Amino acid sequence: MSLVICTRNRVHRLRSCLRYLRGAQVPRGGWELVLVDNGSTDATPAVIEEFRRSALCEVIVVSQPIEGLARSRNAGLRRARGDIIAFTDDDCYIDPGFLVQIETVFASRKIDFLGGRILLYDPADDAITTQTRPHAVVLEPGSFVTPGFIHGANMAVRRDVVVAIGGFDPGLGAGTALYAAEDTEFLARASAYGWRGAYDPGPVVYHHHGRKPGRDVWRLMKRYDYGRGAYYASCLLMPTVRVSCLRHIYRELKASLRRTDFGSIARELSGMIQFLFYRATHVDSVPSLREKPAR
Repeated sequence: MSLVICTRNRVHRLRSCLRYLRGAQVPRGGWELVLVDNGSTDATPAVIEEFRRSALCEVIVVSQPIEGLARSRNAGLRRARGDIIAFTDDDCYIDPGFLVQIETVFASRKIDFLGGRILLYDPADDAITTQTRPHAVVLEPGSFVTPGFIHGANMAVRRDVVVAIGGFDPGLGAGTALYAAEDTEFLARASAYGWRGAYDPGPVVYHHHGRKPGRDVWRLMKRYDYGRGAYYASCLLMPTVRVSCLRHIYRELKASLRRTDFGSIARELSGMIQFLFYRATHVDSVPSLREKPAR
């Protein structure tokens, strides 16, 4: 199994993230850590090197100088050698059984991609970007993946899926004008291509994002509106999930109109238009990742 973590100029959060990795239970198939430095200008490279020298697992360090979470995740995918590739974020702390739980879920369920539970590390933080659902849910092939149902902070995928569908779309996610949705679009593409997924509460991470209720959360939610609109546009380009996506958009549009939340509607529409223009000018935007790195 490979665990991919991307980081950019968050050295203090990264230190804590790496400290929790030292307590990880080792899955039966073993594991490696792929750390992607996305052009950090702080002490991140030194902290990564310090951890690498003393780590109990193999650590692969990757440099991705061009800013963008999707680009960084793709750089990690290119170097990851596991048959299962898991992701978490540099401001998340894994539960000791995180990797073992991922291995167990893939072994016990006939699934190809997985999302897990995301709990708050600091109860004073806003509950945004968490997923606390206590029960497992299966996503049959061709299912529409609801925004926010599975987060990139706790997800895993079989290598076969990556080979079949390619990597993350670099036009989406942190570091782009569309801010978010690179994780959800990746999983939606997997579902549209006929792969079976699930959410399972077994794998757990604790998110230490530090955002308190108020302005910071409001600004982040506005950014997510653009990413959500872009995600809807991407799904409308996939015939398998187009109808279910339209039904979802209709329900959400009615809810926004009832709340008179015209701002979110405008931002989602803007995100849709931006993504469609981007896709029209970047036909082959999603990179192919067919070659498995040599051991």
